[in-house]
Amino acid sequence: MVTGNDNEEVSIIAHLLEVEKEASQIIAAANIKGDKKIAEAKMAADSEFKSLYAEKSEELQKDFENKKQAVFSSHEKIISEYKASVESKNQNKEAFNNLLEKTLFE
Repeated sequence: MVTGNDNEEVSIIAHLLEVEKEASQIIAAANIKGDKKIAEAKMAADSEFKSLYAEKSEELQKDFENKKQAVFSSHEKIISEYKASVESKNQNKEAFNNLLEKTLFE
């Protein structure tokens, strides 16, 4: 026999099940919203990283090119000075050729 208390208990249980269902839906919606925010934050962080990486890479490339040019210029100056010093020395080509002839062919 079903009494008023039994009906009330069934009604309370049904209400609690409905509340649990609503809570589950709220949690699922919150998870979806949270996942979306995480994905957006990750995309923003990736975009910022790529931008900063490209900026730093360009800066380092320019610095490398400047230093490379400075080394090249210094090298060219040293070579030019050396060539000039060698060319300014008294060269006796005839004696050198005679020495080669004597050394290699005798």
